[in-house]
Amino acid sequence: MATEVLMPKLGLTMTEGTVQEWYKKEGDAVKKGDVICLIASEKLTMEVEAEADGYLTKIIATVDEDIPVKGVIGLIDESAEIGITAATSKIEITKQDIKVLKVENITQQESEKRADGERIFASPLAKRLAKEYDIELQFVRGTGGNGRITKRDIERVLDKGLDDTIEVNVASTPEEKQIEKFVAAELNIGEGLIGMRKIIAQRMHKSMVSTAQLTLHRKASLDKLAKFRNKLKQKLQQANVEIPITYTVFVARAVALALKKNPQMNSTYSNGSYIEHNEVHLGIATSVRNGLMVPVIHNVDKLSLSTISENMATVTEKARNGESGAYLTGSTFTITNLGTSGVEYFTPILNTPETGILGLGSLVKEVSLDKKGKPYYELKMPLSLTFDHQIIDGSEAAAFLEDVVYYLENPMLLVI
Repeated sequence: MATEVLMPKLGLTMTEGTVQEWYKKEGDAVKKGDVICLIASEKLTMEVEAEADGYLTKIIATVDEDIPVKGVIGLIDESAEIGITAATSKIEITKQDIKVLKVENITQQESEKRADGERIFASPLAKRLAKEYDIELQFVRGTGGNGRITKRDIERVLDKGLDDTIEVNVASTPEEKQIEKFVAAELNIGEGLIGMRKIIAQRMHKSMVSTAQLTLHRKASLDKLAKFRNKLKQKLQQANVEIPITYTVFVARAVALALKKNPQMNSTYSNGSYIEHNEVHLGIATSVRNGLMVPVIHNVDKLSLSTISENMATVTEKARNGESGAYLTGSTFTITNLGTSGVEYFTPILNTPETGILGLGSLVKEVSLDKKGKPYYELKMPLSLTFDHQIIDGSEAAAFLEDVVYYLENPMLLVI
C-alpha cells in the first residue's frame, strides 16, 4: 500500500512550497522518521520525514518545482517487491499517470487561453509573479509538465526576455527599461549562496521591499524588575526549583500583555489579506549555525513566567539542534535579542508577514536624578520596535511600545 509524501504547511500564509533537495532517490529503502527531502516556503525551510517504512517508489516533485500545500511530492510503498518494480519497469507508466492527474486537477478557473485558443496552465506562484510584474501568460512558454508555466519560466522571461517565437510588450522609455533591469535583478537575490543562507537572503530582501518599515527606539527602566527578579530567583532556589528566569522571559510576558491591549500590532499582512490574530504566538529569533531561525512559543499570553521560560528554552534548543516541527510556524510577532553582543540599539527587519518585531539591546547603567535631584545609577534596557507603516501608524506603534515599557517597569503586573 502506497503512502503519499505531502507538501507540509509551514505557516499561516503558505499556499505552496518548493523541494530544495532530495536526500533519497527512487528505489531507496526508507524507515519511518528518516529525513527524505528538504522543502522551503517563502519564510521557512523544513526537512520532511518518511511516515512509513518501505521504499521511495516515486519522486513526483522535482527540485525547485512549486507544489501546493498538501500536494503529493512523492510515494512510499511498504512492499519491497512493488518498490523495486516501480523503480524499474513501471517508471514510464507512473509518469504518464501523474501527468494525467496533474491535468485533471487543474480547474478551468486556473487556466487561460493563448491567442490560438490553446489552454494555458500555470502554477499559482507563476500566476502571482506574472500579475506582479505585468506579464501576460499567453506570451510565456511553459517548461513544466504538460507545458505548465512555473516560477522558473517567469524568472527566465524577466532575466533573459521571451523566446524568439513569442512576442510581448516591452519597455519603451529609459525609466521603464531601468525598472526591467531592477526586476530581473530582484529574482536573483541569494544567487551564489546555498542552503539556509540563501533562504535568509531571499526572506530579508523580500521583507525590505514588500513593507514600509520604520523603527522606534526608547529605554525601559529595569531597577524594579531587577529587584523583583532577584527575589524570585531566591524563592526558586529555596524551593529547589531550577527555572532560568532571564530578562528576555520578562520581556516576552510584557510583549504578550501589550499585544492583547494593542491587537493591531498582533497582525499579519500578506497577499492583500490583513488579519488581526486573537492568539499571541511569539517568535524568538535564534542564532543557529550558518543562519537564523525563529522558533515559536504558541499562546504565550496564556502562559506563566515559569512556563514561558521552559518553553523558550525548549524551542530554542530544538532550533539549534536542527529539529523540524510545528514549533517553527505560526508566529504573529517576534522578538530578537542582541544584548549579549553589546549592541544597544538596532533596526530589526520584520519577520514578514508579521506587522512588528521588537529588538532587545544590551543592559546599560545610566546616571539619573531622583526627586530631590540626587544622582544615582539606573539600570535600563534599550528597545527597538520595527513596524510596518502600511498597517500601523507611528502613534499606534508608540502606544504599544509604551505598554511594553509600562509592564517592564511595573513587574508585579507580569505575574497577575
